[in-house]
Amino acid sequence: MPHINPEKVATYIREVAADKILPRWQQLAKHEISTKSGPTDLVTVADLEAEEDLTHIFKDIIPGSYVLGEEAVSKKETDIGLLGSEEGYVWVIDPVDGTLNFAEGRERFGTIVALAHKGEIIQGWILDIPQDRMAVGEKGSGVQLNGKRTTYPTMNKSLHDTRGFISRKFLPPKMREELKPVIEAEFGNVETYLCCAHEYLDILAGQAHFSMYSRIRPWDHQAGAMMMREAGGYVRKWDGSEYRAGDQRGGIICTPNENVWSEIYGRLLADYIKAA
Repeated sequence: MPHINPEKVATYIREVAADKILPRWQQLAKHEISTKSGPTDLVTVADLEAEEDLTHIFKDIIPGSYVLGEEAVSKKETDIGLLGSEEGYVWVIDPVDGTLNFAEGRERFGTIVALAHKGEIIQGWILDIPQDRMAVGEKGSGVQLNGKRTTYPTMNKSLHDTRGFISRKFLPPKMREELKPVIEAEFGNVETYLCCAHEYLDILAGQAHFSMYSRIRPWDHQAGAMMMREAGGYVRKWDGSEYRAGDQRGGIICTPNENVWSEIYGRLLADYIKAA
């Protein structure tokens, strides 16, 4: 197994962000923004150029490795099935996570990169581009945030008194409507940034305690889920199974421990999972 210097990769990610992404923040022309699956599913010239640069860099770092970029998959230039079938190294790139925020000039956007090997997520990087916050994680070696070892924040309060992230955008409409009053009544400060990078970073920084997602696109969650585990958190898919590199269906919940995971599952999902 080749040794991958995580700090060297972090430097490359920062350099590409500084060259291709940050200069276009709040400077995008209309013709530099396009839609994909719908009016809020955007791609910009920054997404495309940053992914192209990172793809070349990562293939050079590990000759023979594969790269799975969000935009290449969207354009059907790369097969997402690589994650479930390829035994070698697969880099997974979200060049601009939070593209809608980025295109509208808001500051919650970043770059997410994960490295998988034989179906396991072994390394990850998350960069908050405007604030230059960088988390680097490695399986078995923990997580660093801005160069300092960090752990999952403990949670000594009830869910009603804590802060977390729950993404309801991709829930079935009926489920979304029925869960709304439950979340409002039984949970504290719950929101979504429309940017997984910033949500995972806020948990690592001790500013939030849990997250729940219904859609697990690999470029959004591989790095973050691995970091949550390495920081000492408890991460499981909605059915209670481990989240692995090849998983593309089912949601995930990230919490400080199994008890909190079970509590969130019980309040929000147990009835729906049983009925499915």
